[in-house]
Amino acid sequence: MNELQKGKILRGLNQTAIFKNIPDDVLINLSEKAGLETYLPEEVIVWESDPSDRLFITISGIVTVKKVIPDKSDKIFAYLLPGSTFGEVGILENKPRSATVSALTDVETLVFDRDYFLQILYDYPSVAIELAKLLGHYLTESNKRLTRGDKEKRVVLVFDLFHTHGATELGKRLAVRLKNNTDTGTIYAEYPFRNTLSAELDLSKAKSNVYQHDSGLDILLEKEAQGGTKMALMVDNLLNTYENLIIYLNKDFNENVEQILENVNQVIVVGSGDKDHWNAISNLHKSIKSQIENNNTKIFTILINNGLEEDFNVSPPPDFNVVFSNETTDYQLWSGDNAHLASASFDEAVETFVDRLQRNNHIGIFIPTTFDVNTHFDTTPYIDRTLAFLGERFGGATSEEVKGIWNSEEIGLVGETLFKVHTYATSRDLKEYLDEVVEYIREIKKELKQEAMAMEINQKLTLI
Repeated sequence: MNELQKGKILRGLNQTAIFKNIPDDVLINLSEKAGLETYLPEEVIVWESDPSDRLFITISGIVTVKKVIPDKSDKIFAYLLPGSTFGEVGILENKPRSATVSALTDVETLVFDRDYFLQILYDYPSVAIELAKLLGHYLTESNKRLTRGDKEKRVVLVFDLFHTHGATELGKRLAVRLKNNTDTGTIYAEYPFRNTLSAELDLSKAKSNVYQHDSGLDILLEKEAQGGTKMALMVDNLLNTYENLIIYLNKDFNENVEQILENVNQVIVVGSGDKDHWNAISNLHKSIKSQIENNNTKIFTILINNGLEEDFNVSPPPDFNVVFSNETTDYQLWSGDNAHLASASFDEAVETFVDRLQRNNHIGIFIPTTFDVNTHFDTTPYIDRTLAFLGERFGGATSEEVKGIWNSEEIGLVGETLFKVHTYATSRDLKEYLDEVVEYIREIKKELKQEAMAMEINQKLTLI
């Protein structure tokens, strides 16, 4: 095995969750026992019912986990991106493969023999712990599907550290917009419970601890003290009944956020134009981000400037700077007469959050500005064509200019301007159209005579 292959194996282990706590010197030793295998598009890596004699780690490309049904379309269970593992369950249970896995693109995998992988688990408890977490996640997701069926569930946390004017309004509008867009059961809650919420409502309409608003939105009235309900339990219970759950949290929230993030699709950190608050807002954003690295939770920051002209230098930069009039009450949801007071930028942010919540997968295609590796070429028609291609399948797309550098086998390092055409997709649409996206990239690659073209899925880059 040459040094290039050794380096590739080491990088592959480093990006895999179950090996994340292993020191580099140990990984180097482990890498000596790992095989490196490559597969062409549509090539089967393992067949269902094969012996579970090897663990696979995807280090580049995309693989498809599916059930092959004779004379019918294959049933796709999942697409696995770089850093994913497969085969671990069969090894631990000593049972045959439960699904067929094939290459969607050119794929490189690391492979450990069953006996050696089991020895790794004995020798390095941190690997066994991370594997247990991974399998626990699989079990949790399986139980959720059994309990809740195949209905898609969405949970949003609106996290307001400083009782920002407009923050509760943001949560309420998100709830109403999501209810209207999905036409499914939606409930809004404030936690810890705020008496101001129930004070403005006609509680004679309430059924037990739920108020049914005329908009069709349900509002949770239960106080923590009346049942000792903890946040994680509350979320879990509500998701057995509702498809959408929007929760406003304020600075009095004193539970461990990490305990509930597994169920959360979107976290919105809310702040204002008060510079004294920015450090705390940034720290909260970074803290939550560090806890969601291995799941699909998305985090945003929104600063509501209440009509003040401010330059927001908070780090990381906010996803939205919006104006929300100080004249607008926090209860505008219940009083449609004042709707004109909030600026369009506030509603635009709400619309974007709802859209990202429903289309929570990101797909990017990088269009080069060269032909045949290094000949400058106007690829505008390809950008437009890609915008149309993605837009037709996923409901819209945008493009932006980026800089890139890559290593050509023919001429070495190549730096060039690229255009990233990207879109957001639902999980269902991603599963339905990803194979078409890959085939489309192959066509563009051939027409532009490229050695490879890059695509990005949920912040993971792969080459076609």
